Order: sequence, then structure tokens, then C-alpha cells
Amino acid sequence: MSKEILSQEEIDALLKALTEGEETAEAVKQEIEKEKVSERRVKVYDFRRPERFSKDQIRTFHMIFSAFSRLASTNLAAFLRSRVQINLLSVDQLTYDEFVRSVPSPTYLCIFSMLPLEGRCLLQISLDIVFLMLDRLLGGPGGVPAHIRALTEIENRIMGGIMERVMMAMTEAWSSIYSIEPRIEAMESNLEFVQIVSGNDMVILFSFEIEIGDRQGMLTVCIPYIVVEPITRSLSASLWFASRKSSDPEIQKNVERLMGKVKLPISVELGRTNISLGDFLELEVGDVVVLNQRINKPLNIRVGKKVKMVGVPGRVGNRIAVRVDRLKEETNHE
Repeated sequence: MSKEILSQEEIDALLKALTEGEETAEAVKQEIEKEKVSERRVKVYDFRRPERFSKDQIRTFHMIFSAFSRLASTNLAAFLRSRVQINLLSVDQLTYDEFVRSVPSPTYLCIFSMLPLEGRCLLQISLDIVFLMLDRLLGGPGGVPAHIRALTEIENRIMGGIMERVMMAMTEAWSSIYSIEPRIEAMESNLEFVQIVSGNDMVILFSFEIEIGDRQGMLTVCIPYIVVEPITRSLSASLWFASRKSSDPEIQKNVERLMGKVKLPISVELGRTNISLGDFLELEVGDVVVLNQRINKPLNIRVGKKVKMVGVPGRVGNRIAVRVDRLKEETNHE
């Protein structure tokens, strides 16, 4: 027996109606149920935050930037000579104003474009992680200063080398969908001085956790909708998988090698016949069962349950064998 749990508002409404004697308990319960059904039919939609990307496109973005996180981890690990792990945490659609409010100040901002697409994008990294990388590149153990500040011009130039390797990972991750050439436009420490789109424009935000050594921080990539709008039709998961298959010969060779080891049952159908259950139970050694297959007709060769080839019976040495004559077109389960 299931028990229905009422909210506090429903309990108050029920007690009030019963106290005033206006309605019965059953009538109040029916009204509550009607309100619940009505609420379930209504889906809240915020016109200030229209979702521009479909679920399939979001899945494609997730695959692209999952590949980006792996490639960037490898590139930075080799450059910094330290263990680097970047993991994609979430993919969100929000307005540019909401993104600006979520970013701390000061921070590290890399403004870049994705040619030939028009518009500018943002890559933001926690300053503690930035100082750790700078310390590693300058020969230190990877320490972080006690006072977090904006980067100097020299430090920004050093970070440019790191960002070039991140952009290389971005290029390779996108190559399966669209050929882009990321270009670093500028570097900033305060997002209030950067206006890549208007505040109400939609952006897609990729949040990553970056771990270098024993320290963790955040990395985010912000791409406005207007930048990728011309290629939205190409943002399909099926196209991504198809392009991955055709563009990476090494992966295709590995798949073919693994498929070659798969074992399938092969059987030859000598013929068929129908007998009664009584005759079947009386069969003995030496009895002959007449089949519907003539000896001069080709035999069906099944792979699994499907007829894939036809052949002719014969012998190889002392063994009974079947010689494959030709492949057969796809048929139903005969």
C-alpha cells in the first residue's frame, strides 16, 4: 500500500477547508490533484535565456572538448615537464552577463578567434594555476605567491607560449568537425574590460578542472553562439564519429585488426525435410532421412544465422568439405 505525502501548503489548505466547513476532505484532495497535473503540463521557459543548441549539438560539443582536454593535457605536460590532467566538468548555455559575473577578478584571460569563423572567444584560467605554470617554466618547483595579482607584460609573453600549445590542441580537437585556425588576439586580467558580445547574447561555456602536480584550479572556454552559428548543421554526433573513422587511419587499422579476431559460427545447410514427431522418436542408427536438396545443387553457407555464401560439397583428403563458389546477397533468415 503506497502512502501519499502532502506538502505543508497542502496540509494547511486541507485543514482550513475542513475547519470552515466549506468542502469535504475528498473535494480538497481532488482540487490539489488538479493543480499538480496543471503544474506538470506547464514548462517554464525564460525568453531572456533561449537555448540555442540542441541536445545532439551539446553532445557533439562534449565530444570535441573531451578530446581537447586530453590533447591539452598531453601538450602541457610535455611543455611544463610535470603531470597535467585536464577534465571536462560541464557544458552550459548561458548569457554573456552571467558568465562575466561568475569570473573572479583578477584572473587570466586569453581572447582568441577561430578563423575562418567570425567573432572572438575567451579562455580563462585561475591565477594560482597560471603562477604555478610560470614558476615551472622559470625553473622553480611550481610554487604560488602568497598575494595573487595581475600578470606583468613579461609574464603575459611567457603565457603566450603556453596558450599556443593549448590552441594547437583546440585545432586538433575541432578537426573532425570543422577546420579552424585559432589565433590569440589579446590577454587581459579583468573581464570587465572585455566585451566580445552584448550582455544578453547567448554563449556556450565549457568548464574544466585542471590539475598540475598536487594543485587544482579551473579553466573555462566561452564561445558565443554567433561564432559557431554558421556551422551548427555540422555539429552532429554522427558526423563526428564518421569523420573520426575516416580521418584517423591508425584507429581504422586497430578496428580492422580487432574485428579480424572475432569468431563467428559457420554452418552448411545440406537440406531440409519434414517428419512427424512419431517418426523422429523411432529413428535408429542406419535409417535414411530424405532431404529436399539435390546433390547437384549448391548448398547454403550460413555465417551466424544469415546465408552469406553458396558452395559445392566435396572432399579434401579424408575430410568432407565445401568449396565456396560465390557470395550471396543479403537475405532473410531462411
